[in-house]
Amino acid sequence: MSFCQVNTIRMHYRVVGNGTPLLLIMGLSADLTWWERLVPELEGQFQVVTFDNRGAGLTGKSDERYSIPMFAEDAVGLLNALNIPRAHVFGVSMGGMIAQELVLRNPDRVDRLALGCTHSGGPGFIAPSVEAIQNLTLTRGKSLEEFARQIVSILFSPHFQKADPEYVKTMIQRYVSNPPSGKAFTNQFWAVLGHNCYDRLPAIDTPTLILTGDADVLIPPENSRVLNERIRGSRTVTIPTAGHAFFIEAPRETARYLISHFSGAG
Repeated sequence: MSFCQVNTIRMHYRVVGNGTPLLLIMGLSADLTWWERLVPELEGQFQVVTFDNRGAGLTGKSDERYSIPMFAEDAVGLLNALNIPRAHVFGVSMGGMIAQELVLRNPDRVDRLALGCTHSGGPGFIAPSVEAIQNLTLTRGKSLEEFARQIVSILFSPHFQKADPEYVKTMIQRYVSNPPSGKAFTNQFWAVLGHNCYDRLPAIDTPTLILTGDADVLIPPENSRVLNERIRGSRTVTIPTAGHAFFIEAPRETARYLISHFSGAG
């Protein structure tokens, strides 16, 4: 395990592979292990950097209120600590919000950008169903395993839950054995609620790929259309039958699109 000091926190990170640096930014409360199916598809092409956001995994859980700009500064701080002047960036869900803020604040640090299962915030945000929000947030009277099953029900598509029940079971067991800190989860959740890059997105000049699964119930695919309309020259790819965690459900397909985009081929 590798750690470094980034701003006010001790950050957990991992670097594998060789080539152009690629920074992967994970979503709400998830740690770098969530990249375990995608990284092997990318490390032959890139120097892949993964990390735990502030408040997640083994990274420090500071007490102050979090924000997406704070997370973006943490990501840049990690690049600084690793002496990486520029990198491709791929962020999913909350990580996609962080990636938007990162490129808007530090466009010189991003070669090419990819955004997955995320949204612009502000007037462009298309909300999930009430049921999806409740499954993400309602814990009262629930055991850890029951809540983990709620989370799984909105992260993975019905197709994937049926096709790979063993992996779904593994993810539930991981959550139960190492649940996120309640306070840190709440701090990250408030950061997500405060995200709004909608008005600034037209300022993004970086070549951008937008990815979504057509069965995403947590951040509906229509949010990708909004991002595509706001970011000039961007391209959108929709992965069929995949849910919110499409990068887990379809890692090879996801990697194929990312490699093509980051190489400048598409």
